[in-house]
Amino acid sequence: MKRVWEGLPADFPVTERPYEDVAQAMGMSAGELMEGLAALKESGHIRRIAAALSHRAVSYEGNAMVVWRVDEDIMEKTGRVMALFPEVSHCYERSTGGYWPYNLYTMVHGRTKQECLETIGRMALRSGIDDYRVLFSIREFKKTSFTVRK
Repeated sequence: MKRVWEGLPADFPVTERPYEDVAQAMGMSAGELMEGLAALKESGHIRRIAAALSHRAVSYEGNAMVVWRVDEDIMEKTGRVMALFPEVSHCYERSTGGYWPYNLYTMVHGRTKQECLETIGRMALRSGIDDYRVLFSIREFKKTSFTVRK
């Protein structure tokens, strides 16, 4: 498990068989790599391995943080509803800090701002939540993959 943890690259290769390529670079079989990743997940060291898409690079100009005010007693249900939308990349609960009423956050992506607004309308309708604010991104200053210092 330690060998897999220490050998994981920050960025997986964009190839037909990335796990095999990573395993080969680490001097192991793809099966050994997958067993090591499963052990890391089981132990709670990692949650998942996923692609981080540069939305603007693939013509997704719409990018909105939507903040929702959700009653605590329906937070779990509402979060699950919001997370089901394929246009949503992030969905998480936050404390209001006592000064801001919005406690559920979603990142909604679309090719245009209008697509985002249409998705947000469907989200509001499906969840029954009508108290929300849409904050469109203007400029991106940083976007990197999360890495752990070893």
